[in-house]
This record gives sequence, C-alpha cells and structure tokens, in this order.
Amino acid sequence: MRRFSPRFPLALPLLVVAIFAVAGCESPVIRSDSASQPDLIGPVRITTVVEACDNGNPTNNQNCPASDFYQLLAGYRVPEAADTPGSFPSASGPATTFRSSSSYTSELQRLAPAPAGEKWVGYISDKLNLAATTTDPDRITLAPDFDMPQGAAGSPFPFRTVVGMRDDSTLTNGTRPVVCDATNLIGTSSDSGSTDCVSTPSSLPTLESDLTSSPLNDLALAAGPAPTAHPGDTVSVPFVATLTGPSITSGSFALSAISTLAGATSTPATPTFAPATGATATAASVKVPLSAAPGDYPVTLTATHGNQSRSATGTVHVLAVPGLVIAFKAHSLNVSRSGSVTLPISCPAVSIDPCAGTVTLGTAGKVLIAKRHTARKRALRLGSGKFTLAPGANGTVKVKISTLGRKALARTGRLAAKATFVMANRAGQKSTIVKRLTLHAPKARQKHRRK
Repeated sequence: MRRFSPRFPLALPLLVVAIFAVAGCESPVIRSDSASQPDLIGPVRITTVVEACDNGNPTNNQNCPASDFYQLLAGYRVPEAADTPGSFPSASGPATTFRSSSSYTSELQRLAPAPAGEKWVGYISDKLNLAATTTDPDRITLAPDFDMPQGAAGSPFPFRTVVGMRDDSTLTNGTRPVVCDATNLIGTSSDSGSTDCVSTPSSLPTLESDLTSSPLNDLALAAGPAPTAHPGDTVSVPFVATLTGPSITSGSFALSAISTLAGATSTPATPTFAPATGATATAASVKVPLSAAPGDYPVTLTATHGNQSRSATGTVHVLAVPGLVIAFKAHSLNVSRSGSVTLPISCPAVSIDPCAGTVTLGTAGKVLIAKRHTARKRALRLGSGKFTLAPGANGTVKVKISTLGRKALARTGRLAAKATFVMANRAGQKSTIVKRLTLHAPKARQKHRRK
C-alpha cells in the first residue's frame, strides 16, 4: 500500500521534496490552505486541499493505481477559545468522515506544543481506499468550521494545518491510538503499521509559524428604551446593531421582526442592513391592534445572513386608550334671530384621537311653553349637532333650536340648558360630558324714528 502524493514540478520547495525519502513513495501534501468566514459573521472555515496519489513515481502521479486501505490524519492549531467540531465530513473528493482523536491531539501537543493562547485538535479519517486515476492526482478537501466568541471579532484568526497518514490494513486496528515518533513529529513512527504523524509541513519552522485569516466580523444587536403606545398606534421600537471588524461591503443582512402581541404587525425599518463598523441605529415598526390589552409586549429583531443570525428582544409598553374629553367654557350664549346657537369648543392637545361626536342641547329642567292655564311644564330637547376637531384645535358647533324651544325662550327671555357631548374613541369606548349653560333670547330689534 502507498499513499497521498504531490506533483513534482522543479520549482517545488525543498521542504516538500523531503517527503519522498520514505521508500521512494509519497505522503499527504497540502496543496492549498486558507481560513475565512463563510458568512458575513460566524464560524471560521479552514479549507485545505490535500493531494492524494498512490504512485511510486513522483514525476508521474497522474497515473495512480488503486490504493490499499489507510487513514488520513489532520491536525489544527487554532485559538484556545475556538469551539472545535467533534467530527466533519470531507467537503469534496473521496467521501469520508474525520473524527476527533484525543491521542493524535496529545501527540501533536507533546511534540510541538501550542503557544500561549492556542491549542491543538487532531482528527483521523475513516478508512479510505482511493480508486485508480489516469488523469489528475486524487485530491480531498477538508473544510471544518471553528466557532469563535464574539470578543474575538476584529482580529485575524491564527491557524496551522498539518496532515499525515497511517496504514489501516487487516493487520492493524483502525481504532488504535495514534502513536508518533518518540522525538520527531515529522516522520514515520515505529508503531505497528507505519504512521506519518505529519507529512506536511515538512519542517518544524514552518509548522511552528501561523497562517492567518482576514480580521473576523461579528454583529451584536441590542434593544433600546421601550416606547409607549396605545392600541391602534404604530410605534417604532429602537435597536442598536454593533459591527465588530471591517465594514461590510460584500453583502448584507436580511432583517425580520416579530412580536408575541396577538394581532400585531411587526416589520423591520429596512428589509436589508449592511452596517458600518461600530454602532448603527435601526428599528422595528409595530402596529398595535385595537384589541391589545395594557401591558408590556416583546418585539424581537433578527439579522440573518446565510446560516448565521443575531437577535435582540425589545419591549413595547401598551397603555389603555383614554376616553375623549371636550373643552367647553361658555356659560352664557345668545340665540341668533334665525333660531340657532353656536357653541365654542376645543379638543385638548394631549388627546390621542380627534374629538368627534354629537352634542345635544336640552333644558336643564321642566319649563312652560305657553301661558295657558292648562299648560304643563316639561323638559325640552332643544336641538343637536355634529362636530370633529383635531387634537389641539379650536372650533364651533352650530345647533338649531327647536320650535318649542324658541317659544319657551321667547316667553321667559332665557333658558337654563345643558349640552350633552357624546364621543367614542378608537377602541369604541364612549365618553359622555355634560356642560350647563344659559341661553338668551335674541335681542329685540331697535325701532328707528322717522324725522
């Protein structure tokens, strides 16, 4: 059985050429290695392309016979705070799964201790058996994700990838611990079945140095102060989005909003969001239903890109809808010669709804309409009118006095009356306000003497 193989161009670094010394055969070689965030935020993905070929002639590794069973080793030196996966599948090439190996992790740390702030994690693949190839060399791509805490954003992600292999024939046990050389991580160990713990990189100085990604991004959402609203209002719930790392220029987050308030409609201030570095204000708009009871209700804003999302939950404080109030300060009004009276009214500026409704004028008590001895006193409905005033506005409502009312007024010259204002707010709750006033009969026309 033989192993992974590199190409053999003349320009190949001498450090890589050294791996061909093992019986003229070839070991796993890293062809490319990089780290980046697949989404705008979130885990770092280390993508490594490893070349594999079972050909004893390194100058012609495009023509490879089928290989025997073996296992591929992959080690990663990453920040100590990184969350490492327990296993991951190969991303392309021969299908296999890499599973974390505590023995390989220990051997990497024993022979090449990770510096302060970093750690090793080792993986070993399931059995691999490459098919013969007559064109390109066999390649397998590794792409595990490493999650980082939010505090790591803004800095590059340091890493180092190593690969190796070991036999996994019927003469060996594929679940046995990984045993490296007693003193040398780079090379073949003497355990049963040959094991190359690290074949690439092929020198300790290279292994001890780090590669780095671009500075990482992360997004944090936080809710602002809770606004107050009444049923029927549309209210803006504030949020702050804080981007750590470079400003985003290659994409944007999709924003969504939701509330547990039954019947509420929640929408983000904008459907997409590409924040600059630092804090950026945003919001969720909430339409509070008329049926909402007073109380505090959560509103959640979520920013999503790919598989990553960040959320924060704010609050909208719903108040009860107040009843409507009309201001009427007149105590004495004159009825016009045409038989109508004009009532001055105003709508308080603090009103959340327009002051709209009806006013009905009636006598404050029972009155006589005629002087006949058979006449009886009775309460009269004098007239009514409609009005609509915006909050803070002043206006009038004109009421036509009934015929009986004018007769009663003409008999006495004045009437004690009451004005009953009836209004309904947006929630359908009625308000009734009664104001007392005195109506005066029209002044008699003055007769002009002829000269």
